[in-house]
Amino acid sequence: METKRRESNKRRQALIEATLECIAQEGLQAATVRKVADYAGVTNGLIRFYFSGKDELIRAAYAALLEHIYVTARVGVEDESVPAKVRLREFIRATLSPPIVAPRTVLLWANFLPLTYSDPEMATIRREAYVDTTDILAVLIADSFQQEDKVLDNKAVQGFAIQVNAIIDGLWLEGSLATDKFAKGELEQLGLHAASSVLQLELD
Repeated sequence: METKRRESNKRRQALIEATLECIAQEGLQAATVRKVADYAGVTNGLIRFYFSGKDELIRAAYAALLEHIYVTARVGVEDESVPAKVRLREFIRATLSPPIVAPRTVLLWANFLPLTYSDPEMATIRREAYVDTTDILAVLIADSFQQEDKVLDNKAVQGFAIQVNAIIDGLWLEGSLATDKFAKGELEQLGLHAASSVLQLELD
């Protein structure tokens, strides 16, 4: 039973990956069930076994894209034995380096973005991803200040989290659209310097 479940999850994930590849290559409008089936090398019927139709498939692909970004960014922050400022620095670095900073990532994000204003379920996926990111930033920022023997109230922490997230978003977009403009590690250093200035903490 467990083996069958793993195989089913693997097959579903492969269909999501095929959807993302189809969108990256041909755009969101081209990502019909038939076209995704072609990319995945399966029948339309198999896709409809896992997804009710294009809308559900697109939502799953968008959620998978944001989850991949979030999981990748969290890799360096899980170990709570590591000082908070180090974990905050690693989070910023991860979000401003490949594979998060990449033309394909921003291309997919841009394809999905209009739907987040017209489809309530897509809007919920975007909102939850935003909350997840600002929440982890808030924890890392609060812990970093505590490491410096400073205590901030929740409003101040949330304000800082929003500002640092805005820095990351702006540089992520800039770096993904102009990958040849920045030397290796330059985007990360710009992000760390900007976050240090906002927080008045030594991160870079």
